Amino acid sequence: MAVTLVQAHAMAMILSMMTFGSTGIFMARYGRSLRFGAYKQLLGKAVWFQIHRFFLSISSLLILVGFLFILVWAGGKWVNPQLLGLRLFAHSIMGGTIVCCAMIQIWLTLYRCNPNSRFRYIFDWSHRIVGLLAFILSIPTIFLVLRLIAIVSIWAAWIVIVVMICEKIEHKRRVSAASMANNIQQCDRNQETMNTNIRPDIEAGTHTTVVNQYHNQIKLLLFLIHLLISITLSILLIVFVCQ
Repeated sequence: MAVTLVQAHAMAMILSMMTFGSTGIFMARYGRSLRFGAYKQLLGKAVWFQIHRFFLSISSLLILVGFLFILVWAGGKWVNPQLLGLRLFAHSIMGGTIVCCAMIQIWLTLYRCNPNSRFRYIFDWSHRIVGLLAFILSIPTIFLVLRLIAIVSIWAAWIVIVVMICEKIEHKRRVSAASMANNIQQCDRNQETMNTNIRPDIEAGTHTTVVNQYHNQIKLLLFLIHLLISITLSILLIVFVCQ
């Protein structure tokens, strides 16, 4: 059975946000303190950063390809709410916003400043806000056009659950790290003062972080479970779309 442009659009968007997008965001938020055995770097960068970059690069590519599919199908015309209804019109507005976010993210990452730059916080917050906006909009955007609400609801509920669990783990890690830092006696206070304004290169993975092996294993397990659930639900949705 031949796949139509509308179906190809849906497949690309489902994979981009449910599988690649969510996993890339998960790794950026909760993967910085993860340890993958003895490996700290992969191809000169931190392992978490390479995973984050790979998944979100594929996600952005799929968003642009999916947009191209629907643009060709529509002949370059915008959705007419009088002909196709308000649901598809709202879907097109939110989908267009997601496409704009993907293009902004590509531009931001290509021209981001050095991790040690004093202007780095501008990129960090811009990158974070634009990415979260696209991901949050993806949920109602999918809801508006797919009638299989149960699968999308399960995925949305899982996102909430995994975020709550990981935030709890991150809170405990920060408390533990702060407690250990307060107990460490500084031998060279002058050196400490001199290095106060130096930002750690989190992309390279060379900075030291406090890692609890138990919490590390839980987050690795949650990462694998999330990847499995996202792939499974994405495949189910794609099968439904292609019917």
